[in-house]
Amino acid sequence: MGQQQRRGGGRDVTVSKALSLLLRHAAEKEGLKLDAQGYASVADVLAWRKLKSLKVTFPEIVRAVATSDKKRFALLHIPTADAQQSQSTDAQASSIPTTSAGQDTATETALAVSESDVDPSHFLIRATQGHSIKGVEAASFLEKLSLEDESKLPDTVVHGTFHTAWPAILSSGGLRCMGRNQVHFATGPTLDSVLAREAKGVAGNDGEKVISGMRRDAQVLIYLDLKKALAAGCPFWRSENGVILSEGMLVGGDEKGMVVPVEFFDVVVERKLGLGKIWERGREIQALPEDLVKQGHPKGRRTPNKKGNTLS
Repeated sequence: MGQQQRRGGGRDVTVSKALSLLLRHAAEKEGLKLDAQGYASVADVLAWRKLKSLKVTFPEIVRAVATSDKKRFALLHIPTADAQQSQSTDAQASSIPTTSAGQDTATETALAVSESDVDPSHFLIRATQGHSIKGVEAASFLEKLSLEDESKLPDTVVHGTFHTAWPAILSSGGLRCMGRNQVHFATGPTLDSVLAREAKGVAGNDGEKVISGMRRDAQVLIYLDLKKALAAGCPFWRSENGVILSEGMLVGGDEKGMVVPVEFFDVVVERKLGLGKIWERGREIQALPEDLVKQGHPKGRRTPNKKGNTLS
């Protein structure tokens, strides 16, 4: 995205946010048909009341896909509307790439084709991750991570959260999906880079590039021991835009539901004020000052409930 979109202004970001809302959360409520992979017809998306009121065009949808800094959307070209309608669910599912590279290629192809084929009914669009819609089957379009091929595991798996949420995460036993289908993790920044910045007296995240799976204003970074978690049976997936996802696991018949347990937390760092490590391998090194916890989230951020984390 351009500088204007990163700052949260302009028509492009309005269109992008509307698409994210619809494809991640509101499709069922708004009567938009999604397949099991989360794809919807672009023609149907453009007919959604909010986009219609904004007079959003097909080229603007294409631009939202092409310019998303976090690769929030995937686009698929269907040769004809009739071909799309005649496909069975199984046939359509088999035609969708199941690797990140394949999905990237499919989106790039669709973007290229959109320059000559401007019929929105010939395209499907989906959000790449972040769904709260239960009918979307993550396993059908996410890459499952496994200890059987450690070469494919990311070196860094980190969840970004906020001062207010950290005590709630500890008290609830770990990270929970909350309103989404899965907990989100990023593959950076690395722990060493964050600690090196703090050693130099540089707090915050100024100058860091945009990272899929984490808000830029995250104040607390929870670094996960991925191999330990996988060995214990906690499932993890990689989305086509590189976000690491987990629905968590049941622990001891926990009535609160699925959780990515605290026992898998490797190191936790407060980076906004440069406090450094606050947790390491099962031991709290320092508690966050009470005034930080009571400050609440940055403007526009959702406050967590007593069960744990907020959405990424």
